[in-house]
Amino acid sequence: MLFNNFRRRPHAELFGTTAFYDLMTTGKQASMAVDLPAGQHCCVATPTEDGGIEFGWFAFSRERLVADPADGVHVRVFFGDCLGTETLSREEAMATEPYAQFFNVNGHFKRPSAIPPRGPCVAPASVVGG
Repeated sequence: MLFNNFRRRPHAELFGTTAFYDLMTTGKQASMAVDLPAGQHCCVATPTEDGGIEFGWFAFSRERLVADPADGVHVRVFFGDCLGTETLSREEAMATEPYAQFFNVNGHFKRPSAIPPRGPCVAPASVVGG
């Protein structure tokens, strides 16, 4: 699963060290990324302050309902082990699979928070040290 963190939410700080993403329990997000199997690789794209994009790879372990510390609203929080990260420029990312799937034809982040990948979603060997 591909997760778009264009708002740069610090999930680990908000929900614990192994948290990597959160979705609302209502509206469109309620039906996104449901029933992920344990071990599923997930990629979270987060813009960096210098204009790059950090792609964090995680092995999903569980989902929990947790109150968001900012407003107390319960959200679906995804937890898992970090497999590794890599940071690319937007141009590099747009030309590299599976990262290109985060962007529309104009080079902007797609709007959905969770994007089902077009093919297998597996952390690249360059990220996990293989």
